[in-house]
Amino acid sequence: MIIESNAKINIGLNIIERLPNGYHNLDMTMVPISLADKLTIDFKNKKGKLKITSNIESIPTDESNILYKVYKRFYERLQVEPEEVSIYLEKHIPHEAGLGGGSSNGGFFLRELNKFHNLPFTDEELMDIGKKVGADIPFFIKNKPCRVQGIGEKLIEIENNLDCDVILIKPKFGVSTKEAYEMYGKLNNKKFANIDKIVEALKENNLKEVITYNENMLEQGLLISNKNIQNFREKSYKMGEVNLFMSGSGSCYYILCEKEVTSKCIDMLLKTFNDCYIIKCNFL
Repeated sequence: MIIESNAKINIGLNIIERLPNGYHNLDMTMVPISLADKLTIDFKNKKGKLKITSNIESIPTDESNILYKVYKRFYERLQVEPEEVSIYLEKHIPHEAGLGGGSSNGGFFLRELNKFHNLPFTDEELMDIGKKVGADIPFFIKNKPCRVQGIGEKLIEIENNLDCDVILIKPKFGVSTKEAYEMYGKLNNKKFANIDKIVEALKENNLKEVITYNENMLEQGLLISNKNIQNFREKSYKMGEVNLFMSGSGSCYYILCEKEVTSKCIDMLLKTFNDCYIIKCNFL
């Protein structure tokens, strides 16, 4: 079978507190978008192991891959001998971008494992399995616009009626999630996103208010000392009144663009960021 494993963007990201276990209590929205990886999954109908191959040579295909981690957790929870499965992972979602590519792969694979075994687990149980591997995996089990709280496990479904295009701008450099949270810890003057207002504006198709109340605390921290992010932002200011927002821990930015000006906006971005990956997406 071939399934599409889509990305997400964050619209507003607040860090409420650092928890004693090192995780962070968050309040944010996540919205699925059309950019997607492809997973070709072949169940061999016999007991065995998972084999992963990919179109990207640098992607690990051993036990460090998130697909292997969810595979292992699933069968530990099911308490049966694992099936032999081969997966070809065709990557299109950039790595270290804040778009949830790895978590999406893990979440979609968990759902397919559950289907193959005749649905032994509810979605809530799959989320519980997934959160032990990656904080964003529960979102991709649901894969609908959500207000996300806690460490990523508390999902409140919301409406997204925003009628616009999503333009992604992914620089060549990446940002590690660890670095983003470390830099946030040095942040003194925090700007909070108004998540209540964003949720309301998404429902009411109010693009102006979504832009007005959107903030990302992880970007604020990175702007303290990450030279790549600083230089990227300096370039963006040359475009004037264009609202770029970082998704998650970066390094991918996005613009929420009214459809009638999308082509003009992309032309401007290509001139300003001629070394970036730029692609137009839609909300799902």
